[in-house]
Amino acid sequence: MSTSSGVVSALQQFRDRSAAWFDSDDYATLKVVVAITVLSLVLRTVFLGARVAHFDEGRVAYWAWHFGETGNFAYRYIIHGPFIQHVDRWLFALIGPSDFAMRLPVAVVGGLLPLSALLLRAHLDRSETVALAFLFTLDPVLVYYSRFMRSDVLVAAFMFVAFALLVRLYDTRKPRYMYAAAVFLALGFASKENALVYVVTWLGATGLLLAKLLILPNGFRDAAAFMLPRQVNDLATAVLPERFGRVEFATGPPSAGAVWARVVGRVKGDVWRVVGIVQSFRKRHDPAWQVAGAYVGHVVLALVVFGFVSLYFYAPRGAGIDGIESHPVIAASTPGYVGFWEGITNPALFGQLLETTVDRVVDQWGNWLEPGTEKARDTYMKHFWVSTEALILGSRVVAVLGAVGYVLDRLSATTPRHLVPFCFYAGFVSIFGYPLGTDIGAPWLAVHAIVPLAVPAAVALGAVFRWGSASLSTGDTSRFTSATLVLFALSLLVAQSAVGQVYTNTTEDGNPLVQYAQPSESLKDDLREMDRLATANGGHTDVLVYYGQSGGEFDQHNAYVGPNRDEWDESYRNNKPTCLMWYNALPLPWYFAAGDMDVQCENNERNLESLLRQSPPPVIITQDFDPTVPEAALEAAGYENETHRMRTTGERNLFTVWTNEDAVGNETAQ
Repeated sequence: MSTSSGVVSALQQFRDRSAAWFDSDDYATLKVVVAITVLSLVLRTVFLGARVAHFDEGRVAYWAWHFGETGNFAYRYIIHGPFIQHVDRWLFALIGPSDFAMRLPVAVVGGLLPLSALLLRAHLDRSETVALAFLFTLDPVLVYYSRFMRSDVLVAAFMFVAFALLVRLYDTRKPRYMYAAAVFLALGFASKENALVYVVTWLGATGLLLAKLLILPNGFRDAAAFMLPRQVNDLATAVLPERFGRVEFATGPPSAGAVWARVVGRVKGDVWRVVGIVQSFRKRHDPAWQVAGAYVGHVVLALVVFGFVSLYFYAPRGAGIDGIESHPVIAASTPGYVGFWEGITNPALFGQLLETTVDRVVDQWGNWLEPGTEKARDTYMKHFWVSTEALILGSRVVAVLGAVGYVLDRLSATTPRHLVPFCFYAGFVSIFGYPLGTDIGAPWLAVHAIVPLAVPAAVALGAVFRWGSASLSTGDTSRFTSATLVLFALSLLVAQSAVGQVYTNTTEDGNPLVQYAQPSESLKDDLREMDRLATANGGHTDVLVYYGQSGGEFDQHNAYVGPNRDEWDESYRNNKPTCLMWYNALPLPWYFAAGDMDVQCENNERNLESLLRQSPPPVIITQDFDPTVPEAALEAAGYENETHRMRTTGERNLFTVWTNEDAVGNETAQ
């Protein structure tokens, strides 16, 4: 036997054994997808706390910590949906506040997303179902932002699962999927406001799908028949698979009457399909009115479930917004809101709970939906290119395969299914729509296009796998080699993006997945040192933040310390430390809170020099563009320093952390 024949024989045996195992029972696909999901969770949780917190992570994590410390909560659209605040509050109480803890809910939800592929198994074959799970597991953008405490992966995962559950409801006619979809819809809306955009996208994709069914049911072949010259039509017929046969192309564009007749015919057919679907929801012996009543009841109960879950997350707690915006002394004297559990357990208070929650949600959603000034074209394009760059450089495999999968479906090279064009339309529109509805251009917007595009991408990936597998049965080593090379090249592209963007260079400006407000990775070591020194300091001032410029030289956009000392004890939104220009210094306030550090501020150079002589704190933070920093005095006092970037770019984003082991235990002068 020749070597090539032996290789072919071995490959065929491997294929037969794999096929026998894969087709052995109905749980085989489940086992594979579960194994992939375990891998997904590992990829998202390993070294989860290694990267220093982004501005947004620090802001939202601080308010989750504040919720746990004070018991005060109110929904604010600027922090986005309250889901992550509630879950992180529980986690902080259980395992302590940390970067790992704050990111864990997003990592778990993103890690479990591959399981949703099983809900679409009636519309995807086994190879496509497994491929979809793999794409959800390995896509670099999804992995990176599953390791990032923002709500984009949360809302994308919850809304996709809700959509898949509705598809499953259509497939099985079982009401339990309706209730499950209601829960996930509520979780999606509780995660981020753009859950509403998902619903709009679904409606738009439905409209495009209906247009396809009514006007171009045979896809590209119909388009060619209507619009292309006969020579091009002949070429298209020649290159399409023989099994499609020859199409009698039109000699020119169809008449208005012909188009109208086609539309009417399609509408009639679709009406009868809808009638058939409605009839399939009932048993033959049940009267129609009983069936309608039963499903109306299910819809009403599902809406109640949606409302209950939403009420839980949106209802105020403690002193509500007063406990967030007011000074702690004032907040303590403010009559408490009716919280969720008080309103649920006391029927007399439920109406007040519902009214307060609805008023707050309507107010905040109104602010979020309020149209601003018309977005300039250059601003839109800037936002568009930031998210598109992340899609192209981070998720190029899903982007390319998504387009290929759609084309294969339209050419009927794979089994045509409405699910494939629907998801392609939803993902394609999201690429152009999301930059229009955001106030900043950010790579995380790509998440909302990648999740739906993964479905047609899985169809393309499954087709490549089947192509290679089928070639083994015929002994066609050339086709098998080609398919293997394609899969190998795709794997290399994913691995390259994952290694270079997810696990290394996670804070560098050259990484297309890194957003501007990301501090440099070098800060992490100093944060650990700050926490160690603060723990050892024993009740004294742990950290002093200094910025000495004032008057016309004061930089309100970058300064960490406010210029007016009389206002340092006032509290707007109770952002501690109150002496800081809080948002300029993020994510430092999150680390101050998580480490339970006593933080003071100084804005006078002479006061700082006097402090260094009398009772220096173990950690001092200064800004490099501030010419008043007494660097010589700090070095003479025994401080060592490291300089870091607070943002990825900018001349005024450098700051220095000065540490002094010998200063631990000193009483700082007030």
